[in-house]
Amino acid sequence: MNKNITRLFSEINLVNLYKSKGYYDLTKDQIHYLIDVKRSKKGDLINLIDGKSGEYQSEVVQISKKTVKLKINYLLKTTQTPSDLFVLFSPIKKTRTEFIIEKCVELGVKTLIPVICDYTNINSFNQNRIKKIMVNSAQQCGSTWMPNLLSFNKLENVLKDWNPKRNLFFCDEKLTGDPILKVLNRFNYSKAAILVGPEGGFSKKEISIINNLSFVKKVSLGKQILRAETAVISAVSIWQSYLGDWKNK
Repeated sequence: MNKNITRLFSEINLVNLYKSKGYYDLTKDQIHYLIDVKRSKKGDLINLIDGKSGEYQSEVVQISKKTVKLKINYLLKTTQTPSDLFVLFSPIKKTRTEFIIEKCVELGVKTLIPVICDYTNINSFNQNRIKKIMVNSAQQCGSTWMPNLLSFNKLENVLKDWNPKRNLFFCDEKLTGDPILKVLNRFNYSKAAILVGPEGGFSKKEISIINNLSFVKKVSLGKQILRAETAVISAVSIWQSYLGDWKNK
């Protein structure tokens, strides 16, 4: 990807706008970014993504402090749907949670599920702030896909409604599971999810629930206890290498 090309995310499905030969009106934040940060001017090329239909080359045709309009020239590439991988994680400190979100977008996770565990120290989850992190990450890494972000929910509730056809790889901080590569080698590509707990780990009650679910596969990520964000990145990267997008690249 050309690093000089600015990429912006659109909440609007661009395929309809493209077909109707309409113009894309930038949001207030996007106007600030283009004018004050990128120093854009009329005639500059901007790539638009919508996380639905693909990436489009567009051109600045009108620019002022209050209004910026883009004319969509053509479709560069259609949206590339990632492997069917979910990540369940317990929010931790602000910057570390944002780091998890950013890297999951870069690594091609399909769905993000923030869960409340017994030892979760965070009582709220700012969905709007997290979506901005996702947008910024997608714009920077060249992704045409925006992960699904589910509502903050109790782990017990999420597991109760779980589709048993989706294997859930539980990253056991107690290091009692089999090495992750050994476990993954037993499977072909399928719907999957990765579960990483909070800084304090899982409670005895949660461990009991998890261990009694047939779709859960307990895995170890090595001999050392990893921080939550390290565990997420490590597990997703390994899964992508053996069963996901990276396997046949």
